[in-house]
Order: sequence, then C-alpha cells, then structure tokens
Amino acid sequence: MEINLFKLCSGLRVLGYFMILLVAAIIGVSYYAVVLLTCGPQLLRGGFHSFLSFTIIIIFHVLLILLLWSYFKVVFKDPGSVPENWRAVSAEENLEVGSSLAAEDYGFGRRSRGVGGYCIHCQNGKPPRCHHCSVCQRCVLKMDHHCVWVVNCVGACNYKFFLLFLLYTFLETIMDTIVLLPSFINFFDEAKNHSSSPANLAIIFLAFDSVP
Repeated sequence: MEINLFKLCSGLRVLGYFMILLVAAIIGVSYYAVVLLTCGPQLLRGGFHSFLSFTIIIIFHVLLILLLWSYFKVVFKDPGSVPENWRAVSAEENLEVGSSLAAEDYGFGRRSRGVGGYCIHCQNGKPPRCHHCSVCQRCVLKMDHHCVWVVNCVGACNYKFFLLFLLYTFLETIMDTIVLLPSFINFFDEAKNHSSSPANLAIIFLAFDSVP
C-alpha cells in the first residue's frame, strides 16, 4: 500500500487552530496588563498622568484594531488559486486573443507567455512562482510560505495583509514593552513587599514575557 506523505502534512492545519487560540490568549493577557492593570488606574489620578494614560489607551486600541483587521484578512482571504485547467499562454495567442482578465488580476498574465509548469498533485498547470502547498493540498499563486499562525498560506492575494499584520504587531509589542517596562522592573520589589496581589504580578510578568 503506497502512502502519500504529503497528505500527512495536512494535519498541521489542526495545530494552526490552536495557534489562533494562542494568539487570542496573548492579546487578552496584553490587554489586561496594559489597559486594566497599568493604564486604567492612572486615569483616576488626574493631571498629566491621566492624560498620558488616556493617550496610551487610545493608541493601544487603534493599533489593536488594525492588528486584528490585518490578522483576520490573512486568515480568511484566499492567498490565490490557480484557475482550473490553466495553461501558459504563448506569444502568438497573446497577440490574437490577449491575456485573461483573471490572470492579470493574479499578476501573472503578461509574464507567463510560453512559460509554465505542471503540478502532479493538482493535475493542473502551474504559473511561474506558483508552488504546491502540502498542508493546504493545493497550488498557491506566488506562494511565500504556509504560516501555521494564520492557518493559511501567504501568497499573491494576502501577502500585503501579512506584512501589515507584522508591522502592527511590531508596533503593538514595542508599545507594550514601553508601557510595561516600569512595572516589570519593579516586579521583584513588589513581590518582596507583597504590595500587589500575586495574580496581578503574574499577569504583568506573562504579558511582558510574551512580547517578542
């Protein structure tokens, strides 16, 4: 009995769903530590501290909304599929008929003249820079990689959102680091004096430790 090892890779999609829960947990811990534990109480002090905390909370929420928007776009948007029975268009056919509108939308219409491969797994033509994903079990246009954190491939149609997700994640983690750094420095002093509850100290520690 012949075993197709590529089909076993599809089991990584199950791991990806756990990664989505892990991302949600990290965001939840960071939100609790930054907004509720660190900045929230400062709003009641008044003056400059209240204004600074309010500004931080606004910026935090704006970045969080942009981060979640780009993340869900990467997760749910099709990275780019190869049309059924696709084949490379020769130069003569381009002159007579012209490139397909669907091909131009994917960005390979004018550059695939007489050039193309064949995927033995999909039993279909394969445009330039197209690769077969052993996890998704299909060919993806301009495939960069399969990201287990988003349970999806990064390809022609969602690459922009993936880069935006990385950018907003970087900005959000930098902000978390700046906001939580004073609390993290005082972590061991607070633990020695028992001036804060162990649960709050643990939340701050986990939130700071989760920042890349």
